Amino acid sequence: MIRQFTILRIFYLKLLIPSVFISLLLSFQGGFSASDFGLCFLLILPLLHYFVYELRLKNEYAFYAHFGFSRIFLWMLTVILSIITNLITTFL
Repeated sequence: MIRQFTILRIFYLKLLIPSVFISLLLSFQGGFSASDFGLCFLLILPLLHYFVYELRLKNEYAFYAHFGFSRIFLWMLTVILSIITNLITTFL
């Protein structure tokens, strides 16, 4: 169980830090608001997932598949994480 969380942390470390940074930069362009950040994060996280893991590091899916994470599961988790973040920031 802990190993799976560590593997997911490795996966999302490449995505979350740039996504949060880019979303903050985009939301500060027109005056910062939490809902703008959530909307930017909703769009940026799946976009970065596509660019990083589908175009640049597509062979790394085999590493994650070895630990039981399919490509579809990782995509669903990315989309769910971005939607949850958007919903939380919308209601703040």
